[in-house]
Amino acid sequence: MSAELSLQLSATLDDIARLHEELEAFAAQQSWTSKLEFEVKLVVEELFTNVINYGGCPGETVQIDFVSEPGRLTIEMADSGRPFDPLVDTPDADTVSAVEDRAIGGLGVHLVLTMMDEASYRRDGNLNRLTLVKRREE
Repeated sequence: MSAELSLQLSATLDDIARLHEELEAFAAQQSWTSKLEFEVKLVVEELFTNVINYGGCPGETVQIDFVSEPGRLTIEMADSGRPFDPLVDTPDADTVSAVEDRAIGGLGVHLVLTMMDEASYRRDGNLNRLTLVKRREE
């Protein structure tokens, strides 16, 4: 059965707890595996935190829509921050060097791309729109 969750969050760290609560309830309703729930929460929190810290739109609304269908989960995040395509504009993550020798940046997006099956970005008027797809194990 298909279901949707649409969240309008304030681009502040205070709304991370609400994001987690809403996702946990939705995951339980949709009978997600614990692995799927963990990956989705990690990915969405990473991207949401990046919007808060680097998007240039503190306190503005971040729209996150989830469409859970048999076999697939689609997530779309939209924010009014400065134009930024994390799939192109983020430095490649250094996954080889020792942690203390690595430059800051890129690891979060690397996790997103590793955990999600598809990712695309587009600038839509004054909005950044990032769409992610995760195939669901049934």
